[in-house]
Amino acid sequence: MDLIRRIALATEALPPGKTLHELDGVSEIAFFEHARWMAEAGLLHVLGSEYLDQDEPGDVTVQRLTWAGCEFADAARSDTLWKKAKEQVIKPGASFTFDLLKEWLKAEIAQGLPTLRGLLK
Repeated sequence: MDLIRRIALATEALPPGKTLHELDGVSEIAFFEHARWMAEAGLLHVLGSEYLDQDEPGDVTVQRLTWAGCEFADAARSDTLWKKAKEQVIKPGASFTFDLLKEWLKAEIAQGLPTLRGLLK
């Protein structure tokens, strides 16, 4: 999940017309797989190919976030909130879905914003 967050935030920070092909410190295979999963989940628009063979990833180019990807990046932006999510939702051995994580992050944001709490009542 940390890599998914990194890819989302890096994609959000791209200047218009630029694409993302890699991240520092991330293997080609890990970047390829996570970007493909994010595209399948509706978080990214990507161009890419399948595996060339079992050990070699194809090529993936991250073009931009989708609306859902923007919502996830907004919800996961805070380092403090992300640390709390890792302790309470993404902890080892816990079972969670991506949608549950996103909803938990959004609820935590809403609880932390007094002006929004007044609007949500």
